[in-house]
Amino acid sequence: MRMFKRVRDIFTSNVNSALDKIEDPAKMIALMIRELEETETKAKASMAQRTAELTTLAREKAELSASAQRWDERAKLAISRDREELAREALVAKKQALTQVAQIEAQEENLIAILASQSTQLTQIADKLSEVKEKRQILIHRAQSAKERNEVAKTLKKSDSAEIAAKFSELETKIERMEADAKMASWSSSTSTGDEFAKMERDAAVEEELAKLKAAAKKKAPKEKSDDE
Repeated sequence: MRMFKRVRDIFTSNVNSALDKIEDPAKMIALMIRELEETETKAKASMAQRTAELTTLAREKAELSASAQRWDERAKLAISRDREELAREALVAKKQALTQVAQIEAQEENLIAILASQSTQLTQIADKLSEVKEKRQILIHRAQSAKERNEVAKTLKKSDSAEIAAKFSELETKIERMEADAKMASWSSSTSTGDEFAKMERDAAVEEELAKLKAAAKKKAPKEKSDDE
């Protein structure tokens, strides 16, 4: 029946294709549960309607059977009174009632078969609903895990060996540049210190020579004064 086709579609769809469309596995599972519950409700309503129809048919059959019995008794009464024509009419009415009873019995058989099929399908829906509810968290985790594995696979597929090698080479070049910058900074620092010491040495030499000149000047000054006297 059509109401059960949607249930089959839910569980026979391609899993890999469905995973690509699942944005939120929890919402997807909730949707499945809601759809199953709605289908279960519709199935129960349909079975209730068929059961009601079966009850109505049983009542009509009982009434027609009683009518056929009455016409049969009337036919016998008419014969006992030598009313052959009247008996014939009673037998015709009896036959019509029995024909209707046979038609109702055929409808009953059809409804009983439908109810049996619906009962089986309803049991399947109830079992599947119970299974989904019990495995809700497991299914969510499995869906999330599958999506994550799929994303990792796509990422690895995009990053081939040549691209990885190029990125590694670029990283190696950056590291070498950083090492060279560190060496230059160290060399600049030592050079500045050397310059400072060289300046200090030059200053000491100048001071030493200046001291010598002053000493020489002092020695010469008394001698020139004596000559003047």
